[in-house]
Amino acid sequence: MEGALDYFSFMKKKLPGLLTACLLLIACGNRAVKENPVDEAAPVPAVSAKEIFETGKVIPAITCQSNPALTFALYLPTEYDTARKFPAIIFFDPHAGGNYVVKKYQHLADEFHFILVGSNDSKNGLTLAETNTIAGSLISEVQHRFSAFDHISLAGFSGGAKVALSSASISRSVRDVIYCGAATPATALPSTTSFLGFAGVDDMNYSDLVAFDQSWNATDRNHYLIEWNGKHEWPDSTVFRDAFRWIEFNMMRDKTIPVSASVIDEWKTSVEKKFAKTSDPLQQAMLQQQVVSFLNGLTDVSVNRNHYQQIVSSSAFQKAQQQKESILQSETSKKQEYITALQSKDLNWWAHEIDLLKSKHDPSSQRLLGFISLACYSVSTASVSQNHLALAEQTLAVYKLADPENADQPFISACLYARQGKNDEAIESLGEAVKLGLNDVSKIQREPDLQSLQADPRMQVLLEKMKQ
Repeated sequence: MEGALDYFSFMKKKLPGLLTACLLLIACGNRAVKENPVDEAAPVPAVSAKEIFETGKVIPAITCQSNPALTFALYLPTEYDTARKFPAIIFFDPHAGGNYVVKKYQHLADEFHFILVGSNDSKNGLTLAETNTIAGSLISEVQHRFSAFDHISLAGFSGGAKVALSSASISRSVRDVIYCGAATPATALPSTTSFLGFAGVDDMNYSDLVAFDQSWNATDRNHYLIEWNGKHEWPDSTVFRDAFRWIEFNMMRDKTIPVSASVIDEWKTSVEKKFAKTSDPLQQAMLQQQVVSFLNGLTDVSVNRNHYQQIVSSSAFQKAQQQKESILQSETSKKQEYITALQSKDLNWWAHEIDLLKSKHDPSSQRLLGFISLACYSVSTASVSQNHLALAEQTLAVYKLADPENADQPFISACLYARQGKNDEAIESLGEAVKLGLNDVSKIQREPDLQSLQADPRMQVLLEKMKQ
């Protein structure tokens, strides 16, 4: 977190008018089984009559009863019925992509018999009060409209991860928080709340996620961080499967569902197979720690705990750990340099620096490229909104060099051109954004900077094309 704090100090001096918008986005900012994990012979908890929704199908938008201004995507597993209770996860995507994330993990919901709810309203740029209102409404919806257990799990990615962590304190019903790609200090939480993180090794927030996880080591909080081979994105379903297991094991631990020795043994064996395939002492230590974190209190993990201590005491581990810490420290220094360079370096300097990073294929270089992209997104967005157009133009040029396939860059450029009265360039940039994957018609229609283009026939053609 030290690097983030240094960045904040710089922004206070250099860009006071942009500070609030930038901090939010840069700081630490897609089968059913034969055996039911819940013992089918166990008594089924009684539930009151609930609403009937179609099962086995993603419902993209359901209006909240408690707050009709809000909607959520829903997936009920194929075996859902109102005669028994089910675990539930509420998802927060940074772009209000509730439908997207529910679709991404719907087959896991069928495998583990989970209810999935995705907010269609929580997104980057909202205040804490606004996201807390959304989270509170969704928790109420799950508890009153569906046959769900009393304890709820929250999951989020990037800005959505911060929402999940922050919202966990508003209800004692929240037992598990799954955070992916970002973190923020979580306080005033019940001691029973557990934390499972996912950090892509190519994610620009990797070092912040590692630091956040380590901050819990001095406490008795149940926590673990899964490192996976990915970038700044929702983990793929193969990786995210462990989030469902984490929640399931927590339910066994607090006796919400019966302990299943077969499920425990199956999962533990899968981790042992991963251990056998790696000679990396850092990976070996993490896998032993994962068994301890996931299964402590459910089965004997003393062998794994002792093996972990043996690994971390070895010279091979100490050397590898020192190398890792050195790399992360170097990244922190580079991030500070890049923030300063957005103000002080010309495009030739940036072209050379970005080409150098792209020529390397190590995770550290990929994380730094991701950081440059996110920094440019944040600074250019804020500078356009604050009418610092020269800074916006300079930053967008760097953004295009660092992340040319990102649709946000031409979208923000369109906003800049529209402010400058360059309608032809604005329409052209929007067309480029659509080619790169922009498919949210409402994003264009709601953007204040683009209102002057709404009557342009070319805009109407573009919007119609997006709807097809």
